[in-house]
Amino acid sequence: MGRHRDTSSEGRSLLSLFGGRRRQADDLFDRSFRSCDGCGADVYILAEECRGCGDELVLRAG
Repeated sequence: MGRHRDTSSEGRSLLSLFGGRRRQADDLFDRSFRSCDGCGADVYILAEECRGCGDELVLRAG
């Protein structure tokens, strides 16, 4: 037998050492859109107006 380490069990024990949970992936693409108040279409967060209905969009912070 070779003297290789079983890294799969080490990864699990290390993960449980730091809380046992994995952080969910943060998807920047999903956060880059919001709904238009006028028609409900997905609009880029920095857009000034909706392409669907032409409503002016107010930039929100926070």
